[in-house]
Amino acid sequence: MSTYIGIDVGTTATKAAVITPEGRVLARSRAPHPASRKLAVGRADPVAWVGSVKEACRALGPAAADASAVGLAAHCPTALLYDGDGEPLAPGLTWDHPALPGILAELEPLRSEEDDRLSGNHISPSTFMAVAHAFFRKQEPEALSQADTLGLVGSWLGQWLTGERGLDPTQASYTGIFASTDGSWDWNGALVDRLGIPRELLPPIRPSLSVLGSLRSFVADTLGLPAGIPVIVGSADTPAASYLLGSRPGGAPLFIMGTTHVLANVVARPDDRAKVLQRADVRQGQWLINGVTNGGDALAMGAQLLGYGMAGGAVQSLIEDAWKAKPKDVLQGAPIFIPHVVPERGPLWLDKPRTALLGLLPSTAPEVAARGVVEGVLFADRLIIESCVVPEQGEILLSGAFGSDVVLPHILADVLQSTIQVLDESHLPSIGAAAMCAETIEGVRPTCPSSRPVLPRRAWKETVERRWDEYRAQWEAVVGCEMPKPLADRSLESTPLPLGARRMT
Repeated sequence: MSTYIGIDVGTTATKAAVITPEGRVLARSRAPHPASRKLAVGRADPVAWVGSVKEACRALGPAAADASAVGLAAHCPTALLYDGDGEPLAPGLTWDHPALPGILAELEPLRSEEDDRLSGNHISPSTFMAVAHAFFRKQEPEALSQADTLGLVGSWLGQWLTGERGLDPTQASYTGIFASTDGSWDWNGALVDRLGIPRELLPPIRPSLSVLGSLRSFVADTLGLPAGIPVIVGSADTPAASYLLGSRPGGAPLFIMGTTHVLANVVARPDDRAKVLQRADVRQGQWLINGVTNGGDALAMGAQLLGYGMAGGAVQSLIEDAWKAKPKDVLQGAPIFIPHVVPERGPLWLDKPRTALLGLLPSTAPEVAARGVVEGVLFADRLIIESCVVPEQGEILLSGAFGSDVVLPHILADVLQSTIQVLDESHLPSIGAAAMCAETIEGVRPTCPSSRPVLPRRAWKETVERRWDEYRAQWEAVVGCEMPKPLADRSLESTPLPLGARRMT
């Protein structure tokens, strides 16, 4: 029987899974890499990723011994310089490095409106990671001079595993120099030249559903996998999860609760007026729009502010206490938490933190304070969800490391005042990457993971709506702008960007 492995290098951990062509999961694993985030702000340590990839693959055990292929998923956007063997030459550069906005402003005269149209995205450091070349040229010229490739996490992982170069369209969409809207799905050569980036430094764009190369023997030995098996190009992590669920334009959106909370919604065409993040999807002819908040980080900050500490169980304790709160007590004394603890991307595009904990008193009961903090994070999620989804799309699919726990999904259902479908699978990107193997190698689509409905509690309806009105007013005062209107309240008529007829081969 054929089996397929998916490897997902995330922000805080690497996850891996082994599946059958039908989608049955034979093994899962998770290996954290906390050291990757302990460098300076805006830098990441890829050495930590190497260690967690090895640990995660070996933890799969016997199920991985006879795997037929490997698929890849990775967090984005982080830029890397590496040599021909995939050896990193400098720490990774993440989108939130404080120097990037200034460098991007210096490069602005080199961009045209046509370049921005071709990128199909709002321009910021996170969506114009080609700015990394100018950063490395200024800050780390020796590493740049030795590099074979300037890539992202997925292209680095693929080159380390196979020795072959390649970057998929879902990650290339965040470079700002990828032409995604004219049908070419290739580098915007004219802009690349104007930016002074040597074309040979960029990995070739390859379709997600294609073979990158064969797993090198010395790497296979360290991972405990069969040498020589095909490695599939894969995608960024959110598109991999969306792919697994068979997402399509007009279908159910996916909301992922992790270190970052991400709303993923598939559309048929990008819109040059959109404020959300837009990227090419795994399948050509589809685009994925993302609304993003720093949800997991915000919950951790809220737990710290309320005295739960910074240990691993602090956020869970916060959530469990929030579940104990009663509606009448929340209305009478819960604080308002504005949870933007780091800069955020679309659709808010906050260039710096906007955080406040308002109305917390010494007399506030612990469960009421906890409810106010958790509610504040989930209200920010509601804002993002309503900015990217229309009600006609149906119930939202929810993914996160919930296990059998219903507390956080239930509070989210209360905050949204709608039923959500909770996916009992926290490894969606790694399983999605493995599923890409099944389609690429055998032409089969594995079945989707099951889900369970979680309904909002009627007793919370009035409380939530009154608290939402209070939150909106405080949010606008703290953030300093008007809260975005729900997509359902805006005109759905758009002038889509023209799409060309050429396809990737």
